[in-house]
Amino acid sequence: MRNLVSDLRLGFRILLRNPGFAATAVVLLALGIGANTAIFSVVNAVLLRPLPFQDSSRIMQIWHVPPAKSFPGMTLFSVSPANYLDWQSQNRSFEEMAAYGGASFNVGGKERPESIQAAPVAPGFFSILRVRPLLGRTFTPEDDRPGQGHVVVLDNALWRNQFGGDPSVVGRNIVLNGDTYNVIGVMPAKFKFPSWAQLWVPLAWTNEKRAVRGNHNYLVIGRLKPGVDIRAAQDEISAISSRLEQLYPEDDKGWGATIRPLREQLVGDVRLALLVLLGAVAFVLLIACANVANLVLGKVLARKKEIAIRTALGASRGAILRQIGNRDPLARRRRVGLVPGKFWHVCDRQIPRRSTPALRRNHSR
Repeated sequence: MRNLVSDLRLGFRILLRNPGFAATAVVLLALGIGANTAIFSVVNAVLLRPLPFQDSSRIMQIWHVPPAKSFPGMTLFSVSPANYLDWQSQNRSFEEMAAYGGASFNVGGKERPESIQAAPVAPGFFSILRVRPLLGRTFTPEDDRPGQGHVVVLDNALWRNQFGGDPSVVGRNIVLNGDTYNVIGVMPAKFKFPSWAQLWVPLAWTNEKRAVRGNHNYLVIGRLKPGVDIRAAQDEISAISSRLEQLYPEDDKGWGATIRPLREQLVGDVRLALLVLLGAVAFVLLIACANVANLVLGKVLARKKEIAIRTALGASRGAILRQIGNRDPLARRRRVGLVPGKFWHVCDRQIPRRSTPALRRNHSR
């Protein structure tokens, strides 16, 4: 241990005497490691880390598949109210299904109105995501009845910016598009779904709206029952869509359905690009480590005479290799697999054996 500490001190003193070499090696490794760390952080957050919902692998997005003749090139399409209600009532694979959409509201009355984005949602929306409000409650089936939907759940950022984070906002009335809504809850700061929503209101469809099949304006999520495979759920939802096509050919002819994991929908086409980028920066790190290995190898070759003298004085090959690594601390990254093994093989070849003529000549001098 004492020899190792001495070798380390000697190595750092040598680096201080060669600031150009040390700075070049540090910059090369810093660029490679920094780029890999940054890209891996993004890949981990987007692809590897689970969604911030309980048992998120069971949360699915259900889409319409439009007729190829009417919508060439499109494989996913939003859902109509009546078809969603039929999926919801006829399936046996999902614990719950919930539709949601988008809407715009003006907040603040006529004097200082501010436009914000809202998400009208079905009552089971929050229970599917297994999320609880920070304050108050979320929607119940009673809130979803026509004429009873004038209640609102606030996004955390909107609550803090518009209402100063006042906990007493629950139960207060606010004006949206000139109508009075009662605030019943505030969501946690980490809850951001859908991403555009600054507040949530009930769908509260009328009977006329519930019967619409020809207009596709909503998105649908669902939570699979425990033990149900996505392929079984897909077969069931496809069978339901086939029945609807036969019952309502004017609106549903050619319309199918497909199920996708929610994570896949949120990530979208970014997955392949991120993986390619991660591979590219890993290759950059490999090049940086190879360059540093070449720099250190050049210094080793310049010390052939010193190595011969140390060998002649009785130093073992292992001790000399250890001292090479400690004199050039950056080379020690080989021990964690960053510098190619060829480096140490070449270094070992530079150490003469005591019985070689070169050694005897050096010793005689």
